[in-house]
Amino acid sequence: MLPRERAEKILTLHAAGWPVKAIANHIGHSHQTVRDYINGRRTPGLRAPRPSLLTDPLASYCRQRLTEDPHLRNSVLFNEVADLGFQGSRATFYRELKRRYRLLIPAGRRGTNSQEKDPQTSSGMSPTLTRRHERTPVLPQRVAPIAGETLNSYLARIAQANHLTVTEVLAVLPTWFSTKTNNLDDRAHHHMLAPAATHALHELAHLTSTTPAGLAHALPAFGTDESPVRATTACHQCTARLGIRQPVPVHLPVHHKVCTRHGIWLSDLGEPHLDLSICPEITTAQHQANRLLRRFTLQQLTLAHQTAVQAVPPWPASPAAVPHHWRYRLLALQTHNHHRGISTELDTFTHAAIYPDAIELAAAALAKHPRDPARSTGENSPHLRTTALAGHGDFATQDSSSQVKATASGTTR
Repeated sequence: MLPRERAEKILTLHAAGWPVKAIANHIGHSHQTVRDYINGRRTPGLRAPRPSLLTDPLASYCRQRLTEDPHLRNSVLFNEVADLGFQGSRATFYRELKRRYRLLIPAGRRGTNSQEKDPQTSSGMSPTLTRRHERTPVLPQRVAPIAGETLNSYLARIAQANHLTVTEVLAVLPTWFSTKTNNLDDRAHHHMLAPAATHALHELAHLTSTTPAGLAHALPAFGTDESPVRATTACHQCTARLGIRQPVPVHLPVHHKVCTRHGIWLSDLGEPHLDLSICPEITTAQHQANRLLRRFTLQQLTLAHQTAVQAVPPWPASPAAVPHHWRYRLLALQTHNHHRGISTELDTFTHAAIYPDAIELAAAALAKHPRDPARSTGENSPHLRTTALAGHGDFATQDSSSQVKATASGTTR
């Protein structure tokens, strides 16, 4: 930024009829700098804003990830956007995230960062992370874990099946579990907890008469995989087959939207599941998304899908296209699930109805480019190439949430 008096001198000389070259030679700055002040791209006394490295597609990706995984750590999110081509440092990403704070961070996360606190501070437990008493007992009722189940949920089901309280179950387990369950994100692996994780796993396996390998595979609390996941509840029909009637909170791969066995839309945490039997093409789209993972990463697929959602046409191109349009699918889903008492104004219906169109668009965009290595850069960067969807001439990019509500209430154009 030039000093105000020098910048104002450029404008004065230009007003007096001096050419750009003469002004640049007189002031001692480049022609481009002179043109920027003359053309109004720079204002005397004001520093030019720094271009944001967190592009709109990446910002949309962050928003979606923080919505689907409310306790996602910023460090994990940085690794994901870095794999998608984010060129800045970790500090730059945190600064950009802070600048968009109110836009990106859900209300429940504002002002808190408890998922990254020291475990001793959050739990008040002793630094000793393993119990110093006799061998953990064996409970009479064996409880199998659900794939992706949270540790709090599994311990609660163990207690319920054996007519105990969670406090009584924790009392016979290493204090590792008390510390872990006080953490909002049980996928976080604090350096003080890591050394005792193996011992804790074997103690829980002994208590529940299960195998350590089975528990480690099912419970993210013991895993080391930090691939993108979303917080939801397990398919209610899958859990009902195991005699479980209450919702089971789980972390599933971020692309996993549908239980393909039962045709159930797995909504975000706290929202009801949808029966998709009236729209089998949604289940077919889930199979297509699974196949895309043979060539692309979860981050690439998620970003392409998120961008494609904005490019899905809000209205059918012609009356003949109505039966194949997502609004027709939306009304079918609302009608079919009405008997379950689910509000038709939930965004869940829209997400499910758009899914086949969005996956088709995402697959088309990804297919135009060969598979890129992680941290790809330049014009082949995934977060750059997927932006082409938003500018596609055949699709509108406007937010259609208000139009969806109008359709849900029976209003059509």
